[in-house]
Amino acid sequence: MCKFSIIIPNYNKGNYIKECLESVFNQDIQKEKLEVIVIDDGSTDNSVEVIKEFPVKFFQTNRKGAGGARNVGLDNANGEYIIFIDSDDFLSNNQILSKLDNIAKGQDVIFLSYIKNEFGKISIEKEEKSSIAEKIENTKFLSGPTKCYRRDIIGNTRYTEYTAYEDVNFILECLCKCETFDYLDEPFFTYRKVKNSNTTQEVSGKIMTDVLLEILKLYYLCFEYPQYKNNILNRIKSDRVPLRLDLLNDLIEKGENNFRKYF
Repeated sequence: MCKFSIIIPNYNKGNYIKECLESVFNQDIQKEKLEVIVIDDGSTDNSVEVIKEFPVKFFQTNRKGAGGARNVGLDNANGEYIIFIDSDDFLSNNQILSKLDNIAKGQDVIFLSYIKNEFGKISIEKEEKSSIAEKIENTKFLSGPTKCYRRDIIGNTRYTEYTAYEDVNFILECLCKCETFDYLDEPFFTYRKVKNSNTTQEVSGKIMTDVLLEILKLYYLCFEYPQYKNNILNRIKSDRVPLRLDLLNDLIEKGENNFRKYF
């Protein structure tokens, strides 16, 4: 078993993935502590050629979405800890993985701060220090790279495949199972918002249907983790499901797309 498995899903990010992989392989951590797993989800650009320049565990999927690609990585990971990185992001400096190694001492989850580069606008994003119950109810940090997970706490939990907003249920279920946690306050990675990323997609009826289904599936967590039932219910209520349904109906019936206006 190595210490860290870094899982990187990729789709048509040939212009960025080299920088991502270089940031990982240039870390000063001992090489035997690290494995890098890259899953290409049917790219049609030069991504595969770039990926094969690096000593990664390489897998290919056929448009299963980021969730499906990450599942392949999880099924083949051997590390004590799991880290997800998107292929258009990169680690913040060459010592950051060693710093994470120094504090990762058996905790279930380590919360990772990051640098946000939104089309050139730079900010530092940090998870507030609070209880797990408060995080389940309120956290807005619902993307895969914002956590480092002990592999045993993930267990059989997997991402939804072939869908948008696949992170929500995976992260919240892992938090429901979490008993010990810590924070890496120094930014671990740079999140780069680029064209064709999930966050720049047009908010279509299909995407909003995916979102609604992911929100509704949170009800199952109420039964599986009753100690957090009220926190999960409050989260569902804050997601304004009736309004989302009304807007979806308007889009399907009338072609009026008002999602951006309200969310």
